[in-house]
Amino acid sequence: MTVDAKRWDAIHQNIHKANEWHSSYAEEKEKLFPRNALVVDLGAGTGADAVYFLKKGHSVVALDISEFALKVTQEKAKAAGLSKNLVTRQMDLGLHSIPVKDTSIDVVYSRISINYFGVKQTTFIFREIYRVIKNGGGAYISLKSPDDAIEFEYLEKSATLYEPNVFIEGGMLRSRFTKIQLEEILIGADIRNFEVMPHKEDLGGRNEGHHPILFVNEVSFKKE
Repeated sequence: MTVDAKRWDAIHQNIHKANEWHSSYAEEKEKLFPRNALVVDLGAGTGADAVYFLKKGHSVVALDISEFALKVTQEKAKAAGLSKNLVTRQMDLGLHSIPVKDTSIDVVYSRISINYFGVKQTTFIFREIYRVIKNGGGAYISLKSPDDAIEFEYLEKSATLYEPNVFIEGGMLRSRFTKIQLEEILIGADIRNFEVMPHKEDLGGRNEGHHPILFVNEVSFKKE
């Protein structure tokens, strides 16, 4: 087990709640999925959104660096009687390609899970996302943005600058790419016809900490 995998196991063990809610972002984006889709949840964590997608009739490949988080996801799917439609795989986005065949996935979904890399690796991840999506399929990816002024000020004061809007804090990289930076990354990943939009996710009632609003940039695209 890598140092990062151990770190994320500890993080999930510390913050996991048995009554974890799926996100409002998952609700919003699931409405855009084709029915009975095959979905990759990239950085699925403890599976709140993945299980929500299962309950909506989709099949899910849940990928995460944390073995603990994936076990929790499996347990949730089993409790819902939906294990047969779930595949879990442990993977480190900083080291591995997405373990899925080319052009095999209807939707790649990721919520604030690829904020831990610099420009080069983030570009590689988006190239991988594009690779696995079917023609006609799409991606919905949210990444934390610098629009959270309080958090960004904290990173500027307390963390070490690694690249523009990428910081080293707590032994981890934390990216807060701007809309323009993400557009440049997507072009570098040879993705066209994308959209990058600022988005505010309401966390009210979701038990996700003391901040009621999550400031993100949403990347979406269809593969023609």
